[in-house]
Amino acid sequence: REVGRATNTARSRRQPVPLKIKLITSACPQAIPLPPAATPNTPATPTPPSLPTRYSEFSNLSNVQQAARFPVWLPAFIPETLPFYKAWVSDYADGSETIRIVYAEPGDPLDANLKAVDVQLTQTDQGLSRDSITHQFKVNALDVREVSVRGQTGFTYWTRSGAAGNSAILVWREGVVKISVALHGDWPQPDENNPHGLDGTLLKIAASLQTTKD
Repeated sequence: REVGRATNTARSRRQPVPLKIKLITSACPQAIPLPPAATPNTPATPTPPSLPTRYSEFSNLSNVQQAARFPVWLPAFIPETLPFYKAWVSDYADGSETIRIVYAEPGDPLDANLKAVDVQLTQTDQGLSRDSITHQFKVNALDVREVSVRGQTGFTYWTRSGAAGNSAILVWREGVVKISVALHGDWPQPDENNPHGLDGTLLKIAASLQTTKD
């Protein structure tokens, strides 16, 4: 009995093993990854993005502008003429608003290998810099390169994903709006040997953006 008591006491003193919980950084219920918004003066240890206070989903592009507080930018050029999939409008406690518009090839929306064009517009006073891109929460931005886009300074980079394939991303600011264009899924994969092979496609999409209202 004494041995049993000692064993139980030792077990009770053991520290519990923490559970590994995967944090979801996007409110959108699908497999297509979403780059988090950049923040000015990003600390060495980035904090997770906040959850939206209001969140709306749209299956019709004509309804997106009615819900948004600022003009929606839509691309006139979509590679391979991918059809519109869905859009989301999210408002945050700090006063910022994000519009996300996804074009994707038909198929299972949870299949992250489907080709997709992901346009994200964020009305925010938060700054954008190479440092803020390289210190995003749970995003490893690789081979960040400065580019000229629509007369502004922007950045292209790629992210690695084992299951969904690598993604190519372009981000810049126009006035108070931060814009990102990303290619997810089964495109020619950016990697260490060809990190910027999709930059031309990203810049062509960016150049075609037009606002839906003045």
